[in-house]
Amino acid sequence: MIAYRDEGRGEPLILIHGITEDHRVWQEFMPELTRSARVIRVDLPGHGESTAPPEFNAAALTTPIAELCQKLALDRPRAIGHSLGGVVATLLAALVPVRSVLNVDQSLRLGPFIERVRELAPKLDSPHFCAELNAEMERLGGPNLPERARRELRAYRTEARRPAVLGLWLPLTTQTEQAVLEPLAPLLRQIRAPYLSLFGDDPGPDYESWLRQFIPQAQVETWPGLGHWLHRVEPERFLARVREFHATT
Repeated sequence: MIAYRDEGRGEPLILIHGITEDHRVWQEFMPELTRSARVIRVDLPGHGESTAPPEFNAAALTTPIAELCQKLALDRPRAIGHSLGGVVATLLAALVPVRSVLNVDQSLRLGPFIERVRELAPKLDSPHFCAELNAEMERLGGPNLPERARRELRAYRTEARRPAVLGLWLPLTTQTEQAVLEPLAPLLRQIRAPYLSLFGDDPGPDYESWLRQFIPQAQVETWPGLGHWLHRVEPERFLARVREFHATT
């Protein structure tokens, strides 16, 4: 069962949160977004009020969102996803027709992330799961994340999210980047919608050319020094960029 909030009127827009979080992380953007869109905020499987899947993987997270689009009869929704939600938003565009995709700070080149998870795995798979996850997320958030947002994000990282984090991350420790990408590449090549990837730190000098091997129309934009939650650091700038992107697509 997928929990969601359906608010506003206009063209449909799906908001997809990051790992351990839920639909509430988008709350500060809702007054603006619902002025011109029907906004559907989902809780990913195993998050918020949504039931957990038998196994955590890309298909188990994305397929229920695609089914929700069909259930709600959404006509070419736009999709915005942050972090893990950026992966889901991307794969959703391969499963259902979408008007555009905005991926917030989620690289699809997973090699560096796999290496990091290998370092973190013993710490996360321990009684200190919450403390270790918070330490890693603080590092990703950087110094500019407002304290109010930090407190909110910490509150999502509970023991109840252990199955999702370990279920998604630990299998990566035994795989290569190529092995992870191989089943996803055909899906990425099916994406025809306008695609914008926003980063709060440099994803690498050749990331855009790498990404365009799979999604030729992809744009990559970096807002240096804003960290993983760049949209929470500069929400007005983020909303302005969303308006601009949607107006031109």
